[in-house]
Amino acid sequence: MQAAQSQQMAVAWDDRVLGAHSTPHFMQSSTWEAVRSSGPWHVSRRGLGTDRDFPVLVFERLAEGFGLFQHLPRVSGLAPADVAPLTERIRAERGTAFATKIEVHQPRDGALEAAFLEQGWQPAKASQYRHAVIVDTSVSEEEILANMKKRARAEIRVAERHGVVVGRAELDDANRARMIDLVRETEERSGAFFRGDGYLETVWSAFVADDRGQLYFARYDGQVVAGAFIARYGPNAWYKDGGSTRDQPQLMASRLLQWCIIRDLAADGIERYDLGHVPPPGEPDAPGQGVLVFKSAFARDVLEYMPAFQLSHEERGETWRRGEGAFLAAYLERTGDYWY
Repeated sequence: MQAAQSQQMAVAWDDRVLGAHSTPHFMQSSTWEAVRSSGPWHVSRRGLGTDRDFPVLVFERLAEGFGLFQHLPRVSGLAPADVAPLTERIRAERGTAFATKIEVHQPRDGALEAAFLEQGWQPAKASQYRHAVIVDTSVSEEEILANMKKRARAEIRVAERHGVVVGRAELDDANRARMIDLVRETEERSGAFFRGDGYLETVWSAFVADDRGQLYFARYDGQVVAGAFIARYGPNAWYKDGGSTRDQPQLMASRLLQWCIIRDLAADGIERYDLGHVPPPGEPDAPGQGVLVFKSAFARDVLEYMPAFQLSHEERGETWRRGEGAFLAAYLERTGDYWY
């Protein structure tokens, strides 16, 4: 009985988020709520609208030396007129939090930025990526291919000629371990940061259990050479985690892997596939240029999301805002993990 009630509450919450947010993100889902509640973050469901329902998961954590910090990640569905009443509700319901950070999951909008600044919010360090490549999977397969760069289409054909095979994979113990190996090999090769094994496995298991996640493998000659974990929420999907072997890059296995994922998502009615972080396209010296080249071949434009903003409720909030980068760096060095 208790499990059934819990499931009903999760469905009710997700129905509200999917109905109110313009680009519902998995970080506002009941699945992410369960994942994060098992760690140092306390998660609460809030209704932060006035004239309409606007459900938001609020994540709270003690920041050593500062106090209670609030985080509203990947919120969407806001217009400039919404910012004043939203701010009023946050101030009224902040409890003992010294500051609140919001990260709006919408394309950068000067009018919306101005509305936040007018209400006392200040620019803050983003905890989530700001630039991404988005594949429109609501159109036909022919249109998706046409929207790609010539390079992507050519490399897909190369992988097919080599005999690379892509398919869905069960998240059993063996496949979970293989995916972790791929992630760690990629981390070592590229210098990219990934969360710990336990964290990744917890996330993957939670999304699969809620029918919101799928593991994919690309194989060559029977051996797994690339993998990807895809998260879904409503009409949206994300390239959550991935990895590949360093051997035989000429196979173009990762290119075919993504193309097969895109086809599956389109067939399943997913409308938007977020390939995840890329460096700003106007900064050629920014790390990750190889990632930009790879992902941007699937779509012609790079989307810039809204910047992060912080509302300080006490003076120490400004101290935190100015020194957050140093705090996070020290935490990572001390623990080997990301604070957020």
